[in-house]
Amino acid sequence: MAILNSRVLELIETLVAARLDWLAFELIEGIRLGRTAEESEEALAAARQSIRSDAQPKARGEPQVLLAEPKPIPAGEQVEWAAAYVEERLETALEQLQASINALDFIVESTNEPEGPQDLAQAASAKTEQGTALVLLDAEGDRKSSREDVAGARDDFPALRAALAEWTARAGGEATI
Repeated sequence: MAILNSRVLELIETLVAARLDWLAFELIEGIRLGRTAEESEEALAAARQSIRSDAQPKARGEPQVLLAEPKPIPAGEQVEWAAAYVEERLETALEQLQASINALDFIVESTNEPEGPQDLAQAASAKTEQGTALVLLDAEGDRKSSREDVAGARDDFPALRAALAEWTARAGGEATI
């Protein structure tokens, strides 16, 4: 288990201030657990080939459970790992949010079938006036995400990458406490 590098705290505080507590917790947990071992490319290729050929896997020897011990992330590498993790998770979250909005649009459109020509005109004008929005209600109030919010976040992603790169360069040069 790795000890959290104090230079990562600035990023964690920024995430919490941006109401991304879930990502801050994931980041802390990821550093705490360390890097998990991944399957080799050869093993993955063999598994893909056996699935494509619909072949049954052949047992060899006694069954065994393979539990690879995670490798701690050294304090000197935590800043770079944290920046890459945050970028990847936010990009994935945006993709998932976009997919959810698309799915909701499909559900809404398929359940509101127009009955006549006047309904078609109303449906067309309503679609341009309002779109699907996801709303989460919790103790802190509501959080809304619409198609425009996702598009805006995607447009701002290069600025996020630049800010993370700048923070990595700045934090990487500081002495460890």
